[in-house]
Amino acid sequence: MTKSFWHQIKKPILALAPMAGYTDSAFRLLCRESGADVVYSEMISVDGLCHTNQKTLDMLKFRPQETPIVFQLFGTDPKKFATATTIINKIITSYKLPITSYFGIDLNFGCPAPKVAKNGAGAALMNELEKSHQIIKAVCDHSQFPVSLKIRAGVKNVTAFDFINKVKDLPWTAVMVHGRTLKQGFVGDIDCQIIKEIKKLIPDKIVLANGGINNLVTTQKILSKTNADGLGLARGVIGSPWLFKEIKQNKSLTISATARRKVILRQAELFLEDNPNLIPLRKHLVHYFKGQKNASEMRQKIIQVTAFTELKNIL
Repeated sequence: MTKSFWHQIKKPILALAPMAGYTDSAFRLLCRESGADVVYSEMISVDGLCHTNQKTLDMLKFRPQETPIVFQLFGTDPKKFATATTIINKIITSYKLPITSYFGIDLNFGCPAPKVAKNGAGAALMNELEKSHQIIKAVCDHSQFPVSLKIRAGVKNVTAFDFINKVKDLPWTAVMVHGRTLKQGFVGDIDCQIIKEIKKLIPDKIVLANGGINNLVTTQKILSKTNADGLGLARGVIGSPWLFKEIKQNKSLTISATARRKVILRQAELFLEDNPNLIPLRKHLVHYFKGQKNASEMRQKIIQVTAFTELKNIL
């Protein structure tokens, strides 16, 4: 297997995990600036790409400074995954940037959302080992970029270990394992042991631990217990992108009001380069004040913000 950008990053690898409605271009770049080694897109529908849906195609837009960036696909049809992969190849190539070291394609086998699972996609696909194998093979056969997987600790009668054991022969490069089962959703402790067993099963592939990572202490425990090559940070960095820097420096940071304001305005500026107003960003912004004395007051102000000047005035 050709060594990819995944193997060039100093461990532990810190990735911004894919989150629908959150990991847009602005937040990805903010996290890269805050210390993330790799950033993932929101999950992108292969059906939408195959039907050239403009809203779906827009999800492939990125800033060159974000790279390495991994675009995550979800769906159920191996042929559509292959077509979507070809579309991504063409779009990324059109940017005329160095390609082999900067991009990846990820396959979603981990989303627990009922609206995704009810159609047989996301975590529900883990139950269908043969189809999952076909999907991964189809993408590996067509992708110009390293292929990675996003899975859960288990679904029904299939564990993450079972799943990886089934597909380990295929030439994908990395896997992010959310240490909770489909039934757990986002609640409860993660299963560090199964992540450790997966790393032992595939020593030459990259394994990232994911789930419940929201502070430096948790980070250290998970890395120690799993032997993972790195971490996928998700909800823990919404409103706290500096967690990447804390992990890199291995020390907790005291974020002043001035520093917090600077980060918030940076995210807003980036967001407005791609969007007409700040309304969709409100769900991000309210998280910056969690645990603060004035959290309730600021939340009420934030949910009414539409313009950059308004945001500056209330901070």
